[in-house]
Amino acid sequence: MSSKIDLTFLKQLFPKNGNFLKTVFIIALILLGSISFYKTTSFFTVQADEMNGYFQDKDSIIEKTVFAYQSDKKEVKQLKEQFEILSLLKKPHLVTAKKYASFNYSFSIFLTLFLTITAILGFIIVKIGWDNVTSFYLKTAFLISFFFSSIFGILPKVLGNQDNIKNNLTKYNFYNGLQLDVYSLINDNKGYLERNTTQSLDSLNLEILAITQNIKENQDLYFDVYIDRVPKEIKPF
Repeated sequence: MSSKIDLTFLKQLFPKNGNFLKTVFIIALILLGSISFYKTTSFFTVQADEMNGYFQDKDSIIEKTVFAYQSDKKEVKQLKEQFEILSLLKKPHLVTAKKYASFNYSFSIFLTLFLTITAILGFIIVKIGWDNVTSFYLKTAFLISFFFSSIFGILPKVLGNQDNIKNNLTKYNFYNGLQLDVYSLINDNKGYLERNTTQSLDSLNLEILAITQNIKENQDLYFDVYIDRVPKEIKPF
């Protein structure tokens, strides 16, 4: 016993003029580029998280040492508070730098990829002549590839990827350095607490004030965007 399947709906989806297929082709290329970029960025973010784990292990050891020191002196309490404040302040800088770095790697990879595709398709089209190219798919692939290569070439400059990575890592390292200063003071490497004299405690308080001043003067976040770097003219050749 045989059965017939009604395929009329397929004829409605795929009309003879092929407009539906062309639309699907355009959407598919754009989605492919967008999803691939998202996946690549996610991959580099995961790699950055793994590297960040080593920094966190180091910070954990220092933090345990700092808070394990028991003392009723107000200077020690202040140092512990400073250490905790610095931990909170440096995290956004590392997260921002990590995110920009992930985008930077993705931008570089996809810019290279789409520039290569654009160059190959452009060579074919130039050889044939734009008006002589009858393939809709060839022209569309070239234009979408050119679009992506332009986007991935422009965005890093507009978003200031290099500057944001550099500035945020610099700020992170600065706060990290201050934490090491606190770590050194709370371990009494200079003997202020051991001598426990008015003069030695005054010297310790001066160092604590210097750290506080550094915190006060360096609380700004780096998130620069350079809209003026958008090119006024974009030429394919």
